[in-house]
Amino acid sequence: MRGPIVEFTPANFPKGVAENGAIAFLDRDGVLNLGKSTYINSPEELEILPEAPEAVGDLRRLGFRTCIVTNQSPIMRGLWDENQLFVIHERLRQLFLEYDKDAHFDMIITCPHRNRDNCSCRKPNPGMLQLGSELLRKKPMEVFDSKQKIIEIGSKFNAVNWWKEKISPVNELDMMIGDRNSDMGAGWAVGARLFRVPQSIGIKHVRKRIIDNNDKGDYFSPVR
Repeated sequence: MRGPIVEFTPANFPKGVAENGAIAFLDRDGVLNLGKSTYINSPEELEILPEAPEAVGDLRRLGFRTCIVTNQSPIMRGLWDENQLFVIHERLRQLFLEYDKDAHFDMIITCPHRNRDNCSCRKPNPGMLQLGSELLRKKPMEVFDSKQKIIEIGSKFNAVNWWKEKISPVNELDMMIGDRNSDMGAGWAVGARLFRVPQSIGIKHVRKRIIDNNDKGDYFSPVR
């Protein structure tokens, strides 16, 4: 089975900011832009949620790498392909930087699969977060021969035992911001701090909390 689609555009941090070693994983629809039941099918349909660019800028100014992890089954449903995905994401990047010059995304990882495909990358499975962690933490970071790549997720990304205790994260400041249980599950599976937001408000709902390194995030149990 084809793997997730990775768009990798690392950038320097704002002047005077040092990388803190942590990653902020961000769901897309309902967190950064307004989601639609019929999907976001074109750049023209993007509606950025209030204060979303500023919140991403805040994270970058604190030294976080930022990685969008998004389920987009329209690709496997045949509604559109990865070329359309790239166009949508290029517009998303442009809009965020227009609002806040520091609102940069180091990586966008997209799962193209449907529920019935039983992949390891569709949230709540943590494959996209595990892959983002591996790629963004390479020293020096891997340089792709293009901005976009389809990467197979191998067996090294083991299945999750949802009944065990939450594991320790790679970095204690790692976080997952999402609007659904599937987002919380994916973040829980890699031990990240979890921040759940209302779909109509998005990341603005937790903007003050995510810049507080002492905030442990929201409680979540994947089996209750």
